[in-house]
Amino acid sequence: MGELRDLANLSKLIWKMNRKQEFGFSFNVADRCPIGCDCYWRAQRRVKELSDDQVIKFFNEKKEKGYLIVTLVGGEPYVRPELLEKITPIIPANWLVTSGTTPLRKFPCTTHFVSVDGVNAETHDAVRKSSGLYNRIIKNISRARAAWQIFPIYIHTVLNTKNQNQVREILRTWLSNGLADGVVFSTHTPIKGAGDSTLRLSRFERINIVKELQRCKDEFGDFLVNTKAMIRFLHPDFTDSQNPTKCGTAHFVPSFDASGGRMKQCILSEKADCTQCGCVITTMIETVRHFPPDLSSLRSLAKLRTN
Repeated sequence: MGELRDLANLSKLIWKMNRKQEFGFSFNVADRCPIGCDCYWRAQRRVKELSDDQVIKFFNEKKEKGYLIVTLVGGEPYVRPELLEKITPIIPANWLVTSGTTPLRKFPCTTHFVSVDGVNAETHDAVRKSSGLYNRIIKNISRARAAWQIFPIYIHTVLNTKNQNQVREILRTWLSNGLADGVVFSTHTPIKGAGDSTLRLSRFERINIVKELQRCKDEFGDFLVNTKAMIRFLHPDFTDSQNPTKCGTAHFVPSFDASGGRMKQCILSEKADCTQCGCVITTMIETVRHFPPDLSSLRSLAKLRTN
């Protein structure tokens, strides 16, 4: 029944896109994060979080308007686990993006995306500027997969100057340890004020990443969630002309901060450099927003099913 439900929602999603309607949204569950890394969230203005009741009301309003999927982000969503218990049953599908450094819980209609920015503790902890994070992630994922027979979880790696040469080894690591259903890759998007200058990729490096991802797609198949069409949209030849007026994410997936206010541009805020956008959500939307949609990307989207 779960797969039939997901296919029905996917059909509704395509129907909405064809009619230029918003189909999903992202929401900053918290305006707090226990990790001191440099990321897009730190470049955002601080806001007052909605109360649990206000968030529940906000989500029910989105459900009534026909929204099909929500990306739960932050800050760190797991700083409000009781709120997650209350809101995950509301929208048909939840993609929960987390650092994985807090014990994971099983929520209805939810797929976890755990941020892992390196093949090992040395790289990941250096990117995140905090020791011990990688080992905590492994422990928390292992416990969750052992506790529940079905616990959909994917690794999300943002490729940057420190980990750009680790694509193949990251895939091999998670394929061999059996702790994830696949790996999703983005590339680093420069954001004004995020303190991310040491992570920014050159044009040459981004082109090489696209080539490596295409090679790895042939080797690892569906375990590398990005399709070949999605990977092509990471190429500078495409992103050079990217801007909010053309972006499918900006049109179809509005982003809201923890106060419920709509964020300018997208989840990365108006400070993001669209001409170097590496967001996997944007690449996925680009491959399916026009007719005919890329069938491999549609299958990939359907594969990210919730429990």
